[in-house]
Amino acid sequence: MRIGGRGSLRRTWLTRTCAASLFLGASGVGCGSSGGGSDAAPIQAVRGYVVSSFGYVYPEHAGDTCPGGFNRGAIEMRLDGETPIPDDCNEPQVHSDPGFKTLQASGDFPGMDLDGLSSSVSAPLAGECPHEDFSSPGGDGGLDYQLWRAIGCVRGFQQGEIADIVVGGAVRDGSMTILLEVSDMDAELDDEQVSVRVFASTEKPPTGSDGEGLPFATLTVHADPRYHSTTGAGSMSDGVIVAGPMDLRLRLNIQIVEGDLTFSNAYVRMEPMADGSVSGVILGYQAIDEVYEIFGRQAGQAGAEALSYTCTGLWSALQSQADGEYDPRTGMCSSISVAYRFTAIPAFVVQQ
Repeated sequence: MRIGGRGSLRRTWLTRTCAASLFLGASGVGCGSSGGGSDAAPIQAVRGYVVSSFGYVYPEHAGDTCPGGFNRGAIEMRLDGETPIPDDCNEPQVHSDPGFKTLQASGDFPGMDLDGLSSSVSAPLAGECPHEDFSSPGGDGGLDYQLWRAIGCVRGFQQGEIADIVVGGAVRDGSMTILLEVSDMDAELDDEQVSVRVFASTEKPPTGSDGEGLPFATLTVHADPRYHSTTGAGSMSDGVIVAGPMDLRLRLNIQIVEGDLTFSNAYVRMEPMADGSVSGVILGYQAIDEVYEIFGRQAGQAGAEALSYTCTGLWSALQSQADGEYDPRTGMCSSISVAYRFTAIPAFVVQQ
């Protein structure tokens, strides 16, 4: 068993003591090396974190993002005096929802260009499914996040709505514990080579009386190696780490839904916060069959009604907005670019 990666027990303990003191705002703690009288804290070659908040990235838009209004589920249709359209969550392709709206507005978010292409619906490039990229806050284009185009006009997926609340709670109650490990660090702010891995865990992170996560808990990675990501090679600039590509799989067990979030060609971007935590995004491609399995077949009509969509509409939207794993024989894509935001606090990641 190893705790937090490499390094002697003495170094691990010293790093933990110093980091805890800094994180909690303690002063007058000697974090220098044992010799030479230096006050400089030792470089923490391996750093572990547990995710304390998690959810969709919400791009920023100018103006009305859904000018035709949000999508409607069976409840809204009844309230409007209409008979709900036929909708079979197990066989969504049997019916159609011609009124289902996808998000067409431009917008920006702190993401990445995953496919190396600047894509446009009006001028698709060879070897890709037509789609409209987002841009970064700095104005750079080509950022991939087609999942939001598929679900961005569904009320239940908006910030502060039911999906946001349920998924956010799952990372705190042990239903969806996510661990990160950054290794190969030999500098504090700028490092040409670092490594990042992402793990699931079955353990519940400890929380305080306010329900927020407590730092420096010791948490064990999932026993199943499928929930251990491959290693993402990256670098650090001014404290900001970008690493990938990697393949990773997260557990999802929330209320009526149990399954996996499986990402290919994934990247992690994380930046330090003043209190010792980090904030960041996980980006990659997820199979549209897996997305639909969660929000269609498993969530079923109960989920569709709670979040206000039709299963047939969601299925069609995922098909139309998919932008990954292009098949030249069919001209279709089978995966969709996704982006999840997170914050994480220091933790000790135990690998058996």
